Amino acid sequence: MTHTPYGSRQLGDPIEDDLDRRSWDTPGRDGVVTGDETDPDRRELRARIGEHVSLATFPATTEDLTETAVRSDAPDEVMESLGLLERGRTFANTRELWQALGLEVEQRF
Repeated sequence: MTHTPYGSRQLGDPIEDDLDRRSWDTPGRDGVVTGDETDPDRRELRARIGEHVSLATFPATTEDLTETAVRSDAPDEVMESLGLLERGRTFANTRELWQALGLEVEQRF
């Protein structure tokens, strides 16, 4: 027996196997941040990062953003994301930060 987002099932059930194939890459709260703008995990990561770098004055360097996040006691996932940024790089604004992190929002209201 296996467990899926749709409940438990016996292996080999063709209807359930189809649901598994459709659900494995569906954006959702699964801890996997995808490039899909509708992915709640992606939006939450962006919000968490924004919360912890919001006190930085732009333009800001990678080090400025990291220091601001440390002072605000940012969680590991925020620090890991900021750790991916090129050292010494200067960001004119948050839009450049989102672009560098692959978290820019293409569609706006």
